[in-house]
Amino acid sequence: MPDFDYKEKRFEEDIEEYLIAKGGYEKGNPKNFDRKLALDINTFLSFIKESQSKQWERYEKIYGDDSNKQIVERFCREVKMVGLLRVLRQGFTDRGIKFKAVFWKPETSINANTQKQYEANILHCTRQLHYSLKNENSIDIVLFINGIPVVSMELKCQFTGQSATNAIQQYKFDRAGKDMIFAFKERVLAHFAVDLS
Repeated sequence: MPDFDYKEKRFEEDIEEYLIAKGGYEKGNPKNFDRKLALDINTFLSFIKESQSKQWERYEKIYGDDSNKQIVERFCREVKMVGLLRVLRQGFTDRGIKFKAVFWKPETSINANTQKQYEANILHCTRQLHYSLKNENSIDIVLFINGIPVVSMELKCQFTGQSATNAIQQYKFDRAGKDMIFAFKERVLAHFAVDLS
């Protein structure tokens, strides 16, 4: 294995290990990522069904066997119309049923229900995420909340002669804006160029 790969891989491993041990993240599986929709659909559906079971029961009465497909499509349409940040903040509605895409940390722990909802969030740290329908390019680390990619990180290691500047150039010139994960306001909200310093 080339020295470059080893050093950058170790950098990825250290960040992932820290986020899992101290940040409340779970190890994500890049194979669960739907490149066309830029979502981890199974995690998204699991979050909705478990954290908002009453709303989901009502939703299933309307759509039946088509419920999974319909809620993913509704989420994507809403994000396209108003942007991911607004959907994360305010949720989305379909057929009069309001769903949250994330539950924010409550101000206090007095209300057990809001604390339980917050704890239902599913955080994933996914390494080497292949995102494109056209090639096998990958992002070093992507952070997901409830199946939605919100942060990407390109890592560089100065020991190999590269720095955050190289990562910035990679974002500018090697990442196709046509891939859904890079769609402005629709998926990843923050892209970080990271090096050892």
